[in-house]
Amino acid sequence: MLIGSDSDSNKAGLRPFSSFVILLCLMIMLALIAPVTLFCQSAAKPKVSASLAIPGSEKIEHVVWIIQENHSFDNYFGTFPGADGLPPSTCLPKMPGDRDCVKPFHMPAGQPLLDLEHSWETAHAAYNSGTMDGFVWAEGSPYTMGYYDERDIPNYWEYARNYTLCDRFFSSEMTGSSPNHVFTVAAQSGEINNIGSLKQVENQLDDDDGFNFASIVRRFRGTGVSWKYYVETQPLPPGDKGNARLAHLAYPDPKELTLWNPLPGFKGIRDNPADMARLVPLQQYFTDLKTGSLPQVSWIIPDFQDSEHPPEPLDQGMWYVTRAVNALMQSPYWKNTVIVLTWDDYGGFYDHVPPPEVDAYGYGPRVPTIIISPYAKRHYVSHETYDFTSVLKFIEQRWNLQHLTARDDRANDMADVFDFDQPPASPLVIPVPPGIQSHLLPVHLTYRPSVELPHQQGVRIQGTQAVPYIPSSPPKKN
Repeated sequence: MLIGSDSDSNKAGLRPFSSFVILLCLMIMLALIAPVTLFCQSAAKPKVSASLAIPGSEKIEHVVWIIQENHSFDNYFGTFPGADGLPPSTCLPKMPGDRDCVKPFHMPAGQPLLDLEHSWETAHAAYNSGTMDGFVWAEGSPYTMGYYDERDIPNYWEYARNYTLCDRFFSSEMTGSSPNHVFTVAAQSGEINNIGSLKQVENQLDDDDGFNFASIVRRFRGTGVSWKYYVETQPLPPGDKGNARLAHLAYPDPKELTLWNPLPGFKGIRDNPADMARLVPLQQYFTDLKTGSLPQVSWIIPDFQDSEHPPEPLDQGMWYVTRAVNALMQSPYWKNTVIVLTWDDYGGFYDHVPPPEVDAYGYGPRVPTIIISPYAKRHYVSHETYDFTSVLKFIEQRWNLQHLTARDDRANDMADVFDFDQPPASPLVIPVPPGIQSHLLPVHLTYRPSVELPHQQGVRIQGTQAVPYIPSSPPKKN
């Protein structure tokens, strides 16, 4: 019988075949539509960090990130009990291959009088392919081997004893301040050198927009996560002409890009009045604590006087930080806040631990970091490996945000520093003596390396934007 006959028997025989064809067509259609559907879903809902939030981290409702300047871990905590500090046998050569060497020593009062260089070139020379033995000749000064202890920075040691000290917390890039500060908001630096103005960012990136990659601020938009960037500032004293080279750091405008405030370098922030309104003077922090307006995420950045950047007095910066910590501890916010107290780069000071090489830019040398919170582990030294992107990762996990780069995605989370099952720790309020003043030292010079260092991209950037490079004698030649 011919196919196409309208007999009942033929119709019965075609039904299974027709059903198969229809099913096959439906499967093909679904296979074609599914990728489009998944693409639309992924475009509508950004990928969230793969790692789940740390159990119990919902108890943290506020992150306050205090960032000071220019000290290595060994420089501040190299003799702290239980920490990975200065090995007893440490002695670094004065010149490459030299048998004459410098041992670590307690820093004499008032030293160093000059800044220690901490550029890309100097940091890599000090690192010396991971041997960590080039500091003396790269920095051009034995003061790189000086260290401080509880006699010099008692408040920091007290915080470290009572809460959590991290002894494997690395700077994010093996260089100076500016790239590392960009890391604290964007999990990358944009491959910049040390820069101190928006014009320099535009010139280095060859882009009038400045930074054209995402910052954590972009992740906050539309999520309800509140934030502020607090910048310590003060008016220029009457009759004081000021140090023109330091004015942008000593008397900063929170809404202008500086070495330590990268956010105005992002066009998306610069052109957004709501974002710019969150770049505020530090005094607003104390007001926000009193009025119940502390944001969920905040950064606190010093002016030059209180930064601890050599040669500014350490105690001046320490008491500035203590005031900020005390104010939070004496507010209702203590019960649900974590303070991350850290330093932005090694500042030219020796550290004995080779940084892990995670990519072409970092890590850089270890920096001191103390986790202060009711839920920070008590009397604890964490030996887990962290960097600035670990703090960003904690923020992303806590508020279910998309990661920014491979750095924060792969960074260790900060689970080891917390114990959310412990009874909340009491605040440690350290009385501030009356009459502590903030003043700026008038002269800032930089030590010169003992040998000529390789140039980066054919040009050596002398000194930093914070401290002009004014050598007193030419480098020695081998």
